Formats: sequence, C-alpha cells, structure tokens
Amino acid sequence: MTQKVFAIAEFVYKFIALNVLWFVFCLIGLGIFGFMPATVALFSVVRQWIKGEKDIPLFATFFQNYKSEFISSNILGAIFIPILYVLYVNFAFVSYFYPEGIQLYIYLLIAGVSSIVVMTFVNIFSVMAHFKYPTLKYIKVAAGLVFLNPLRAIFQLMWVVAYVLIAIFYPNVFLVIGVSVFAYILMSINYAVFQKYLLAKELKLQ
Repeated sequence: MTQKVFAIAEFVYKFIALNVLWFVFCLIGLGIFGFMPATVALFSVVRQWIKGEKDIPLFATFFQNYKSEFISSNILGAIFIPILYVLYVNFAFVSYFYPEGIQLYIYLLIAGVSSIVVMTFVNIFSVMAHFKYPTLKYIKVAAGLVFLNPLRAIFQLMWVVAYVLIAIFYPNVFLVIGVSVFAYILMSINYAVFQKYLLAKELKLQ
C-alpha cells in the first residue's frame, strides 16, 4: 500500500514539475517565441512516459527538445497564428457583412473550418514529438490525423474545448492539472494511431 502511495505521489510530482518547466521555458522565450518549442518539448516528454520510459531525466529531455525544435516550431506558429486570427475576425464580423438570413450558415462554415485548423494545430505537437520531418510536412501529417478519423478528431476537439472552459471557469483546477495532463491525453490518443501507422508501413515493406 505504501509503495502505491509513493508511486502515485511521484507520478503527480512529475506532472507538476513538467508544468513548471513548460511555464518557465515559455517565459524564457518571451511567451511569443517560447510557447511553441516549450509545448513540443512537453509533448516529447509525455511521449516518453507513454512508451514506458518513466525514469528519463526530466529537465535534460525537456531542454534538448526545446532547443532542437525552437526554430521549426516557431515557423509553424508563425503560419498558424495569422490563419487563426483571420478566422476569428471573420467570425466576429459576420453580423456586419452578411444578411441575417444567411448568417447561421456562415457561422457554421467558419466554425467547421476553424475546427479543422484548430485540431491540425493541436496535433502538430504530437506529430513533432513523434516524427522527424521537414518543417512544413508536419502540417500535412497533422491535418491527415484530422481527416483520417473525424470521430476521433471530434472527441479531441471536445477535450480541447472542455480544457479551455476549465481554464476559464475553474482556474484553480487548471493550475493543479496544468498543461501536462492535457498533453498526456492527446498524446496517448495519437500515439496509438502512430503505432498502427508504423506497423502498417512495416508490413507493407515486407
């Protein structure tokens, strides 16, 4: 019983420590330039945990991935931020530019496109943590995850929305679970997909 308690406490401690690292390295990158590489590094660490590598050096693993993905992740961030901003502006001004009779359809269209873009953006971190591709190919693979299984993508989107709502309405809870739990769940879902993909690729080559 005591060993189980210690194991749980250690597991919780690792998640908390990972949250702290993510926050610190976001600040080191002045927020704008730190968010993308810090988040990729966070996903890389939880990927190792999912693989069963529980005793990896936390700081060294995080810092190595932060450095190696700093430029490529910020390039991807520079691509997505304007797209997300344009979608937001279009959504905000629908009532000003379209007749009332078609506004609902425009809202639905923008919401659909935004969902695809948001989930592609979110999946970028899992893909970068698992694969090594040329920078722009990460977008193609991340978008492929969305279209490969729309039901899974909808489930992930619901998780993202729920997490955002927790952060807004229950900030104390959010501070406890942090971004590491969010990353762990999303990475777990995508890791299973990646393993199936790699297995299918190996069988095809045989």
